[in-house]
Amino acid sequence: MIERIDPEEAYGRYLFRELSSEEMRTLADAWLNQGKFTESLNQLCWLKEPDLFDAERLFKKSLQELEIKPPSRLEAAHLLIRITLQRIVQSQSAPEEGAEFLYFIVHSQVSEDHPDEKYLGDSLGLEYLFSWLRELWDCRDGSIILHYTDLPRSEAELKFKQHLFEASQTWLREHV
Repeated sequence: MIERIDPEEAYGRYLFRELSSEEMRTLADAWLNQGKFTESLNQLCWLKEPDLFDAERLFKKSLQELEIKPPSRLEAAHLLIRITLQRIVQSQSAPEEGAEFLYFIVHSQVSEDHPDEKYLGDSLGLEYLFSWLRELWDCRDGSIILHYTDLPRSEAELKFKQHLFEASQTWLREHV
């Protein structure tokens, strides 16, 4: 999966500390195979067991050589949200996995500079997604759920996943 990430998404993931040195090396190899050549990509590709310092240095330089404009953290957050929700809607990612990535990685790292106003995730327009994710978690761990209390937990879980999918569609419709 990592090989299919384009440079813009990679920059966003890098800003959120979501790329290991080995993943950076793998991306360099994939981009070179796609015909994107820079000297830094070539050097990064050939690093054996790259340490994070060398990988980051070459990775950032290669993005600069590819003329990828460094996004702000908020721009990177919106990019990662859009890409993640598109993958959910296109059934390339399980709704709960994408929602958890947005919750634990993106929202948690942006919320200090862009705090929510009333609901968890509302600073990024993710309040409905996070609400359904919370219901899914509560359903799975046996906690009290607020919706579908008349259904067996397994059926309620399916409904919560469907709502995650629908919340993804809604966000894309309203923000893209």
